[in-house]
Amino acid sequence: MRQLGILLLAILLGASLCYGQSSATSVAGTPGAIGRGAFPVRVTKTMDSSKLRQDDTIQVETAGSFKLPDGTLVPKGSKLIGRVTEAKARSKGDSDSELTLVFNKLETSGGQQVTVKGSVQAVYPPAEETGGPDMATAGTSAGGSGAGGGSGGVGLTNTKSGSDMQSSSRPQGVMDMKAVGVQGVHDLELDNGVLTSKGKSVKLGGGMRMIVRAEVFGS
Repeated sequence: MRQLGILLLAILLGASLCYGQSSATSVAGTPGAIGRGAFPVRVTKTMDSSKLRQDDTIQVETAGSFKLPDGTLVPKGSKLIGRVTEAKARSKGDSDSELTLVFNKLETSGGQQVTVKGSVQAVYPPAEETGGPDMATAGTSAGGSGAGGGSGGVGLTNTKSGSDMQSSSRPQGVMDMKAVGVQGVHDLELDNGVLTSKGKSVKLGGGMRMIVRAEVFGS
């Protein structure tokens, strides 16, 4: 009887440990990540899929300030650096032009950089052009996709505690950190990080804004 009790206790303890490991994995996400979430950026130099090539370096700047889960400040205007994984201009036989961007480095206060793994979650027109859907155009023909935007804060989630690291300031204009897709920009679509257009190329002009979804791994 005593041996049966010990056996049952061992089974329950093992199940408890397995549950704890499963929970930690689901909260932490990618191993080594200290935080994850969405934040706004602004295009500072026009990106054109007809001129860019695979592995070209790209750079945008943060459109709001926020803190990482370890307390490190990322000021507004900080550099977010990445590269082009796919760039294609529309040619005969192609239905769309295409541009795919990924991000791998984020500048923090003091000019330091942390490693990130990010992609484009949503695209917005420049802040001055939020008055209506006809104010910004990418490519040459009408189109567009995505849900409407609303107000929202900026920040990342601490992968260990699950707490939300909100910013002390809002990004310029109205941007919803939960928005997905293209917001108020003609002839541009976004699906799983891939930007496409019916025009001759995917063109993101200076001032256009994006929401980047990223995991942060630290320096």
